[in-house]
Amino acid sequence: MSGRVVVLEDDPIVRRGVVEQIAASERFSVAAEAGDVVAARRAIETTSAVVGVFDLELRDGSALPLIPVALARGMSVLVLTIWDDDERVYQALASGAGGYLLKGDAAAGRVAEALGVLVDGGAPISPTIARRLLDDIRLRAPKKPEREPTPDLEVLTGREREIIELFAKGATYEEVATLLTLSVNTVRHHVRSMYRKLHVCSKTEAVTLAFPRP
Repeated sequence: MSGRVVVLEDDPIVRRGVVEQIAASERFSVAAEAGDVVAARRAIETTSAVVGVFDLELRDGSALPLIPVALARGMSVLVLTIWDDDERVYQALASGAGGYLLKGDAAAGRVAEALGVLVDGGAPISPTIARRLLDDIRLRAPKKPEREPTPDLEVLTGREREIIELFAKGATYEEVATLLTLSVNTVRHHVRSMYRKLHVCSKTEAVTLAFPRP
């Protein structure tokens, strides 16, 4: 069964081309067409169309307010327009349009192809628009925090350096305490201080930082 389509386009020549593309497809048929806001609203509200092809500027006003009207009727909306400025793109997508195709990309049957992608759950978008959306997302994405500079081992006390050297040789807390004639609690105190200075959380991290492999 073909999907019924409402076509909103104020230029009769462009509208005829879009209608012919849809009519030539095996999957879709044109339920109604309109070139002004009043006729467009009537077409949306009185047809059982599943999808609409909307130009953003009709003869007597903007078609943007009609996108939510179409959505409320259970329709999906493909915007087909010459307008590629960011404001209109974002307004259309925010209003609920599921695809945004520039008229320059609509030749050679791409309207019917885009409608198929849309009703199958995809989001047909002209490549230039998609690229700008991706660039905008990247700009808005939170930046990774810069890594803190590697701490200078000179911040460690002599005792802390002794401990980390013994750790590097595989010594345990108990063995470090015996070799340095300290209590295990004192060793742990030095280790906690060392961790804070080196911004690490484990013996392995501390040793790796102090003695990096070539």
